[in-house]
Amino acid sequence: MSGRFLSDSHLEPIRRRAQAGEQPWAAAWEGLMTAAEEGLAQAPLSVRQNGGGGYFRQDAGYLPGRDGVLNPKANSASGELAARLSATSLSLALAWRLTGEGRYADKALDLIHAWCINRNTYMFPTGHVAGAWTPGAEPAGDITLFSRFHDLFLACYLLGGYAGWGVSARAGVKRWVRAMIDPQREVMYYQGREMYNNWDDARLLYLAKGALLLDDLELLLSVFDRWRLILPLKMTDEGELHRETMRTRSMHYTLFALNSTTQVAEIARQLGVDLYDCMVNGKCLRKAVDYAAGYLLRMDEWPFEMIEPLTEDRGGLKHLGLFEMAAARWGPRPYLDVINAWGDRPVTAAHATLLYAAP
Repeated sequence: MSGRFLSDSHLEPIRRRAQAGEQPWAAAWEGLMTAAEEGLAQAPLSVRQNGGGGYFRQDAGYLPGRDGVLNPKANSASGELAARLSATSLSLALAWRLTGEGRYADKALDLIHAWCINRNTYMFPTGHVAGAWTPGAEPAGDITLFSRFHDLFLACYLLGGYAGWGVSARAGVKRWVRAMIDPQREVMYYQGREMYNNWDDARLLYLAKGALLLDDLELLLSVFDRWRLILPLKMTDEGELHRETMRTRSMHYTLFALNSTTQVAEIARQLGVDLYDCMVNGKCLRKAVDYAAGYLLRMDEWPFEMIEPLTEDRGGLKHLGLFEMAAARWGPRPYLDVINAWGDRPVTAAHATLLYAAP
């Protein structure tokens, strides 16, 4: 059994191409299976391993008053644990869906249950960062939750058809996810202004993947409506995301925002809603993606501040999967050129090439 997003009919051709040795699916399949095998050896993870009890506490990542400048003393271990849980669970869930081998699903559920519902290890699902980990430090923003947990929600959704997932435990995980997303349904504000930058993009992706698990169609529709509403607000006529380019790591933030926005568009597409080519006041997603792609192919001409170059570990290049989705929708050029210029296929982050590469 599968839902409409990443359905059996979507995944079956991927499996056939990979097993036939067709590229890039064969290489992407190998990457997935390597990650899944490593996931089988992953010990249970818990936010409590950061020494802060069941609350998600994390320090702000940047030095006070210095946008984009990392604070080397900040404790970010809660987010790192959550990111490892999400990535590992997603790899295991996909491996089960593509191979049918229950050992992958069983391991994914062991990890999910340890984090979400087992009484001695679970994280309290407040739906917010509970505060700083270091006394007196500034706490991280809720965007930390958005970026670290959306793939955990997706992994749970992909496991929905697994016969070995008991009804009681499944219900417990769904209650946990609902408690995490319900506080984030309302529009966010900063200094009295409505937010429509990368925070809101990440929030919408977080809500969308939670809604997939919960089969909450009303929430999904509200996400799509908000996506349309903020589209013309966050970009110029040329496609620049001006709320991102005003910052110190402007291309990093641009790619983060576009990756979230494009993933929501892909979820919508597979559910029969076209956001990819939605046009509002002459502005559309493709214009923003093309704007970024053009400069990524001539980065020396990027006119905005970059206090450090794009790297994988600092977040910029892990968002290249958005260009796989763009290429599948609008054709390969210039999107695959960007991937090849800054890395190579397959894009392994969230298994983007495996899941979205065009045949």
